[in-house]
Amino acid sequence: MVDKPQGESNQTLSTLLQLESDARSSVDSLSLHYFIVNETRRLIHYRYAVLFKASGSKNSHFEAIRASGSNLIDRTTPKIHWMEQVIHYLSERNNKEQLVKVVPEQLSAELQQDWKDLSLPYSVWVSLRLPCGSVIGSLWLEREVTWNDDELFLLKRLADTYAHAWGYFDNLQQRFKSWFLSQKILWGIMLFLILALLVIPVQNSTLGPVKIVAKDPLVISAPIDGVIASISVEPNEMVTRGQLLLSYEDTNYRNEYAITEQSLVVAQAELKKATQGAFEDPRNNAEIALLKAKVDLAIIKRNFAKEMLDHVNIIAEKDGLLLFNDKAELIGRPISTGERLMEVAEIDKVMLLIYLPVENNIDFRPGAPVKVFLDVNPLHSIDAIVTYASYRAEITPGEMLAYRVEAATIEELSNLRIGWQGTAKIYGENVSLFFYLFKRPLSSVRQYLGF
Repeated sequence: MVDKPQGESNQTLSTLLQLESDARSSVDSLSLHYFIVNETRRLIHYRYAVLFKASGSKNSHFEAIRASGSNLIDRTTPKIHWMEQVIHYLSERNNKEQLVKVVPEQLSAELQQDWKDLSLPYSVWVSLRLPCGSVIGSLWLEREVTWNDDELFLLKRLADTYAHAWGYFDNLQQRFKSWFLSQKILWGIMLFLILALLVIPVQNSTLGPVKIVAKDPLVISAPIDGVIASISVEPNEMVTRGQLLLSYEDTNYRNEYAITEQSLVVAQAELKKATQGAFEDPRNNAEIALLKAKVDLAIIKRNFAKEMLDHVNIIAEKDGLLLFNDKAELIGRPISTGERLMEVAEIDKVMLLIYLPVENNIDFRPGAPVKVFLDVNPLHSIDAIVTYASYRAEITPGEMLAYRVEAATIEELSNLRIGWQGTAKIYGENVSLFFYLFKRPLSSVRQYLGF
C-alpha cells in the first residue's frame, strides 16, 4: 500500500465514512442500488459500473439490475449479456474470493473473443457477501487504467458495507414476503373456515309477537239490534252462570210488545164477534177464516216482540272470566245483531296466539317447537309447540300483515295470565348457516332486481 500525505488520507477516510453512512441511510433497495453504481466513484474512479443480483439455488447465477449513468438496464444488450456470463464463470472458479482483478486469460476462449469489444482494459469484480458468508450480489467496475492496492482495499471495505445494507433490505423483503405469505395462508384458512361454517346446518327460526289468549272462550254476541243502556260488570271480572251482564235500551222493544199484545186482543175480539154472528148469518163463515189467520199473525208478532224483549238483558251462560275492553266503548253505541261484545273464558284454559309477519315466515308445520319469552319475565322461556298455522295472511289489530299461529304450552302452567304479551321464537327445518344469515338480504335483493 502506498503511503499518502496526511491530508489526502484524511480526505479519503472522510469520503469512505460518508459513503458508508449514506449507503446505510438508503430508504430502499432501489435507491441503494443506484447509490452503489453511481456514488462509489466519489472514492474510487471508474468509467463504468454494473451491479448484479445473485440468484439460483446456490446464488451462482447473476442478473444485472443496475448500471451507472442509467435508470434502466437492458439485459438483452451484448455487453450486459456478456458480463453476466463472465460473472457466472468467475463465481464458479473464485467462489471464495471477495475481489478479483479480471484479465482475459482467466476467461474461457469464447468469452475472451468479446473482451476487446465489450470491456475496457482493466476490470475488477467484487463479490458482495453477507456476514453469514452467502453471496447477495456482485459489482463490476471497469476503466482505462490499472487498479492499485489502495483502491482495491477500499473496494473490499465498501463491498462489506454495501452487502450489509443490501442484506438489510433483502431480509426486510424476505420478512415481508414471509409475512405476506403467512397472511395469505392465514386468510386462506380463515376463508376456508368461514365457508365451512356457512354450510353447517342450523335449525331455522323466526320471531313474532305473542299474546296469551283464552282457549275456546264463550263468545257473547249481540242478539238484537239496539243501543246498550248499561253494563252491570267490569272488565276482567269473574262472573257466575245466570249473572246479568248488560242491558239494552228497551223502550222500543217494550212499546213494540205492548202494541203487538193489543193488536192480538183486537184480532181475538173480532174473531169472537164473527163466530157468534155466524150462527145467525151463515154468510159470515167466510170471514171467520180470514179473522183466524189475522189472529195467528198477531200471535206471531206478539211472540216475536216478546222474544226481542227477552233479549234486552244478557246474562252469563257459564262461570268464568269476563273479557272485554272498556264499558265506555259499548254504552250508548248502536249495536248490530251478531256483533262480538264480550267473552267468558276459563282462566285455566289458555293458548298462545302468535302473529308471524309475512316477511319473517319460514317453513314449519304443526308440532314445530316454540320458545316464548314474556315481557313480564324476559329471562325465562316457556316451551310450546305449534298447534295451528293459517295458510293466508291477515291484517292484525296492529295493522300488520301476518299469519295467525296458535301454540300450546308443553307443560300445564297455572301462572299464565290472559293478556300477557311477549316474543315467540318458532323453529323450522334445518338450513345452512349461509341461508340463515342472508335470507333477508337475498330476499330483498331478489325483490329489488326482480328475479
